[in-house]
Amino acid sequence: MFIHIGNNILISDHKCVGIFNIETLKLSDDNQWMLDKISENDKMISLDIDNNKVASEVSSFTIMKRITIKEDELFWSRK
Repeated sequence: MFIHIGNNILISDHKCVGIFNIETLKLSDDNQWMLDKISENDKMISLDIDNNKVASEVSSFTIMKRITIKEDELFWSRK
């Protein structure tokens, strides 16, 4: 199965490690390696098992609504 992350980009759900909100990643200096080569309009980053990063202008929360995930498999919070 594939996940549509915007801009006509599909990623494999078998290879996807995580979908991350860029604003949340910016809160820690440890995450700076993920923020290389992103545009100012990007809102999320997808990371796969090979450490390939794909950025998108679509919110990570919007993408999570598009896919079916079992509640016990989901780790996220929104304050």
